[in-house]
Amino acid sequence: MGIERRQKGRRAEVVRAVVDHVVHKGETTVTLEGLQDFLHIPVEAAGRIVNSLVNAGIVREVRSGLWQRVGDLPPAS
Repeated sequence: MGIERRQKGRRAEVVRAVVDHVVHKGETTVTLEGLQDFLHIPVEAAGRIVNSLVNAGIVREVRSGLWQRVGDLPPAS
């Protein structure tokens, strides 16, 4: 199942799922394939999500295709 970038409701669901899965629950590793399967999105969308997480300082690439959550994030409120 794909996701249209213009579908704001679906995009909001994806954002909430990523924040919950990676930021708050502290999923320690992220892969494009893992995000793609978890969120039911195309690999290109998963790549944009990972890039956003890297740019925000939430994850860092530890080896090719594998990103790890940065350990010093503030706890969820």
